Amino acid sequence: MARGRPLEVERELVEEFRRSGVVNEYLVKVLPAALWHLAPPGGRGRSIAAIVAHMQSVRRMFARMGGVRPGPPSLDFNRSTPRDAEKALRQSTADLADLFEAAFIAREARVKGMSRRAVNMLAYLMQHDAHHRGQICRLARDLGHKFRPEDTMRMWGWKALPPA
Repeated sequence: MARGRPLEVERELVEEFRRSGVVNEYLVKVLPAALWHLAPPGGRGRSIAAIVAHMQSVRRMFARMGGVRPGPPSLDFNRSTPRDAEKALRQSTADLADLFEAAFIAREARVKGMSRRAVNMLAYLMQHDAHHRGQICRLARDLGHKFRPEDTMRMWGWKALPPA
């Protein structure tokens, strides 16, 4: 965000939602593909592919509730690849951001079809993504992956994400 720019809360919320979506894609991109379908140690819980598929499923559901048709693609956790996930996450971020942006521009408290007020829904979706990114990072570590310090710094927003 540019210094000295006047506060524009709604616009900045949508920008941060878009950034959160880019972080999701970045995490998928920096993980070794070999980890994608591995079962968690101990055999309990979801694979990384299944967690990402769940994230996308929730995003798809809310995009469709907001009127996006046919909606962003779903992911099959048994067959999807990291590249499939990146594309699906990118599409759901764009679709949802456009819905929220349109509601804010129209000064609507809700995105039509969604059960919560727009700001609350936007915050919920970012919290949901962040929660599952944490699960993915923990699982990746449990499976033997060590994140590079710059990857961690980028996911936390302390270092710029590379251009798409």
